[in-house]
Amino acid sequence: MHMMSITRRVAIAAISGFALVACGAADSQDRAQSTSGPAEGLQPGDRALGSADAPVTLIEYASITCPHCATFHQTVLPSIKEDYVATGKVRFVFRDFPTAPANIAIAGFALARCQGDDASYFAILDDLFENQAGILSAARAGAAKGALQAVGQRHGLETEEAFDACLQDNDVRREIADVVGYGDANGVTSTPTLFINDRRIERNEEWFTPEGLSAIIDRELGVEPAPAETEAPAEAEDGTAE
Repeated sequence: MHMMSITRRVAIAAISGFALVACGAADSQDRAQSTSGPAEGLQPGDRALGSADAPVTLIEYASITCPHCATFHQTVLPSIKEDYVATGKVRFVFRDFPTAPANIAIAGFALARCQGDDASYFAILDDLFENQAGILSAARAGAAKGALQAVGQRHGLETEEAFDACLQDNDVRREIADVVGYGDANGVTSTPTLFINDRRIERNEEWFTPEGLSAIIDRELGVEPAPAETEAPAEAEDGTAE
């Protein structure tokens, strides 16, 4: 599976450049350069679903412009949310990690953060992943703002003024820069990247399916895998087992 890669220099430059375009500020870069934090546990700027007492913490670094991230959110994560997050077994933490086109990713993450609470954040995040192809197509045609505004309007940012104010919010950009800093501190260079209870889930661990990731989570929970089903011996015509 090919992941989308990003370096810290590219990510921070993108956030700084976005800040300069939006409101003439570039202080996000200095803040991000001094940020570090462990993979496990909530950090400032993190967004999370599930119980704080869950025995397993699953952290994802991803970008709303990363096709593999969209696939993961649409085909793998729903069952994990239902079977583990909703049942109190897993706390899911999402960390913004913008990939190219970085300005589009940063703008999308800003939209998600502007509505404040975690529920709204994840609702907008799901919308962005679901409409990723259309947003990127609009961006290639020079119409990214309209596509992103449409997302904002579906979630309460109804006017262009509200949309522009969101993208110009220094605190929001600082939060995104902080989260990129956490990724850098933990050696994240591509998306999606997952950690489970402070351990990176390696690419060879077959986690890109609901069954594969469930098996990894179950091992972390100490759940024994179900025994493989074996076929009953076929019976011969006289009723004896062959």
